Amino acid sequence: MQLFRLCLPSVITSKISIWKKANLIFLFFLLRKLILPFYSFTLFCIILPLTMFIPEAELPMWVICYVPIIMTLLNILPAPKAIPFIAPYLLFENTMSVTKFNAMVSGLFQLGSSYEWIVTKKAGRSSESDLLAVVDKDMKALIQPQIIRGASESDLSELNLLKEQKPRPVKKTNKIYRKELALAFLLLTASVRSLLSAQGLHFYFLLFQGVTFLLVGLDLIGEQIS
Repeated sequence: MQLFRLCLPSVITSKISIWKKANLIFLFFLLRKLILPFYSFTLFCIILPLTMFIPEAELPMWVICYVPIIMTLLNILPAPKAIPFIAPYLLFENTMSVTKFNAMVSGLFQLGSSYEWIVTKKAGRSSESDLLAVVDKDMKALIQPQIIRGASESDLSELNLLKEQKPRPVKKTNKIYRKELALAFLLLTASVRSLLSAQGLHFYFLLFQGVTFLLVGLDLIGEQIS
């Protein structure tokens, strides 16, 4: 939202094609960063579950079906290979809408948190800890022969004891996200209410959506980094 607010005049006056301008302004900024987080958060996470507890309230089919499908197709239009993954994408996109909605509001209205620049630590096959472990192992391999040459028997025995001692495993603790857990409780309760009222279509969506909120709320998604 900050980039959109700052770069919009430059994008409009730039010498690029109209299709690229439309793709950048409407599909990337407005649709993905503004409309979809707000629409999915308010409709699928708040309004739809609450309607299960109010029998008189009925949402039209175009609100809960046609409009989300059209916006999703427009969202994945630049990447048609993502179509087979559309179901899990929608579930976890709605789950992340809580974080995206807060970030969108902060960036749009220039709130205090929008000025914080937090660099996340990347983890993978060549993570920082793995690289440091390799360097440490290589350094020990180079230094160890020099230590052994000038060491006494007592020093060698202490060195062997250090080798035998295994590092203590670091206990990995999961974080608890209260907002996601609260929404998971709302969605799962609404799914039970939907099942009792014989609304099968809503039941399956609310059930799977509640499970994804529960997994994220208990921090069971992603790699655990100590």
